Amino acid sequence: MIDTQRPLDALGKSINTNVAVHLKDGNMVKGKLKAYDLHLNVALENAKFESDEKEYQLIVIRGDNVLFISL
Repeated sequence: MIDTQRPLDALGKSINTNVAVHLKDGNMVKGKLKAYDLHLNVALENAKFESDEKEYQLIVIRGDNVLFISL
């Protein structure tokens, strides 16, 4: 379990680990978290959409499309 005081601290401690980003449109993207900011814009490396077999070397997801991120 990640011990944090603030919600974004969990993301900071999860850099270079695999995460699942759940989007507002119902899609989910899994990949290695490379970067994020206060708006929840996230950059994922070796990312795959749940509904797609193609792997993307790098994908950037705009924060207003993010519903939640699971670690």
